[in-house]
Amino acid sequence: MDKKKNLKIVVACIAFLLLAFAMDKSSNNVADNTLMRNKTGDGDESVDLILNADGLDKNYKYQLDVKEAIPSEKQANELFEKAKEQIDKTFCEDDQTLEHVMGHVNMNDAYVSGSVEAEWNLSDYDTVDYEGNVLQEAFTGDEDETSGKLITASVSLSCGEYKQMYEFSFLVFPDKLDSGQRLIRDINRQLQREMEQPGTKELVLPNEIDGKKLNWSKEKSSSVMKVALLEAVVIVLLFLSRKEKERNAIKDRNTKLQLEYPEIVSKMAVLMGAGMTVEQAWNRITARYSDERRKNKAYILPAYEEMLITEREISDGEMGRKAYAGFAERINIPCYQKFVRIILQSIHKGSKGVCEALEKESEEAFDERRLLALRMGEEAGTKMLVPMMLMMVIVIAIVIAPAIIDFKM
Repeated sequence: MDKKKNLKIVVACIAFLLLAFAMDKSSNNVADNTLMRNKTGDGDESVDLILNADGLDKNYKYQLDVKEAIPSEKQANELFEKAKEQIDKTFCEDDQTLEHVMGHVNMNDAYVSGSVEAEWNLSDYDTVDYEGNVLQEAFTGDEDETSGKLITASVSLSCGEYKQMYEFSFLVFPDKLDSGQRLIRDINRQLQREMEQPGTKELVLPNEIDGKKLNWSKEKSSSVMKVALLEAVVIVLLFLSRKEKERNAIKDRNTKLQLEYPEIVSKMAVLMGAGMTVEQAWNRITARYSDERRKNKAYILPAYEEMLITEREISDGEMGRKAYAGFAERINIPCYQKFVRIILQSIHKGSKGVCEALEKESEEAFDERRLLALRMGEEAGTKMLVPMMLMMVIVIAIVIAPAIIDFKM
């Protein structure tokens, strides 16, 4: 079935190809040395011909610009009549007549498919502009609105070498206005009359128009709003900046805790392997850290600070298990929680196997610290960009915000 279908497609393609060759061959011949010219209005046409004659190269390429057909006087008059009919039909918008024109009129440059060219001239361009738009400001009085304005249109029609004038008149009326639009129009008219009075420095605003009382006041300056909006933007950016600093502080603390973890586990493993209990090993580590703190007050390690808190809690009578659990909860990092589980196991079941577990945990912790150090090295390049970008956003906001506000208002 598919083979038959494919065969039909191939046959159809070959048939179309042969037909194209035949049409191309036939189109190359100039029957009786005659070319058909475009009708009037269709424009000139450039035709590429092949000329063979004695004294010329074979298949000499000859380009001929064929002018459109020039109409006779009779043909021109017929086209003029058709053009006038089209003008009468298209000049006014839908549902309008020459006795009542509003909004817009259509003045085309050509008619009858371009066969007749038209050049327009109106008697009053103050009322209807060159694009055919009715200018509402031209109607200054009630009389103009009720009786309209009479305008004469003169159209110079040309077809080839023949010309003909076509004239007609039409009445133009202003657009229909609602009560609000009519009130604004009347206010504008009265203010215009006031401003045209010579020798007056003051402009008196009308109190009443057509029985409607008018109350005037100046629009409040938007500068206060602009400053308030700008301050709000700055406050939001500062708030976000503070939040970013808090997140960075927490991240830095967690990084320090992870870096200190292998050392703490290693010390606990060594001390407990030497026969100390959990509490004794813990106190020994915190004692050495306290000595270092007394020598250098800037020497602050968050993990050891948390161990000091735990030591004080136990000294104050807190149960060891609860104090160590609180240590893990305050730090809230999985590796420290695992460390606390190991030492709690020592408290419950004795120290058997605890040293081996701590040593294994210490090895894994040092491996994790090496990986963490690599990640920190990769992030160091981009970490400093955050404050700079934040400050740049604040500066850009301060510079651009007033321009944006002015543009919107």
